[in-house]
Amino acid sequence: MISMKTKLVIIAVFVALLSIAGFVAAKLEAIEPGGSCENSSQRDSCSGPGAACISADKGDDYCSIECKATSDCPASMTCEDIESETYSAKDGAKVKTEKVKMCVRP
Repeated sequence: MISMKTKLVIIAVFVALLSIAGFVAAKLEAIEPGGSCENSSQRDSCSGPGAACISADKGDDYCSIECKATSDCPASMTCEDIESETYSAKDGAKVKTEKVKMCVRP
């Protein structure tokens, strides 16, 4: 018969392994700033501080991060003010528009 202590250790190890697997899966799925997020299933996969998928005028969507200066951005990007629109999850109506600083492609 397995003791209660052994059962708890087995459960703790199992939970730890699941947590590690989830962390690794999230890192493998993460898209770095500048990477394409055109596929709708990838829109929430952008990584970095304040990460978001930006819709560009040219039609190609890419991942970006919040910034205060261009030095916060990857080498090929600059920090600029863009308009951010927030929509209601309830009915899809636009709730607000605000200016935010994000790293953008030239």
